[in-house]
Amino acid sequence: MRTTQLNIPALLGVSLLFLSFAGCRGGGWLPPAGTMNQQQANAIVHDPFPQNDIAPYEAASRPPSYQQPLPEPVRNRLIPDAMPWLGR
Repeated sequence: MRTTQLNIPALLGVSLLFLSFAGCRGGGWLPPAGTMNQQQANAIVHDPFPQNDIAPYEAASRPPSYQQPLPEPVRNRLIPDAMPWLGR
């Protein structure tokens, strides 16, 4: 009988955790993704596809919207320009 009494609070805690993830409308723990321009800028900064200047060119590895990656000088300045307090 004692083990069932101990499992009830654990079961309630796990249930509340799952309910908090389910939610109804918005108001979740994660913020919204942002506007279309913010998402596009984030995708440009965090380009997941191989760069043409640091690896052999493979035309099929990049989708059409990513055919022109950022040039190397621009890639090298992204972090220092975005976070000047790092002193890089």
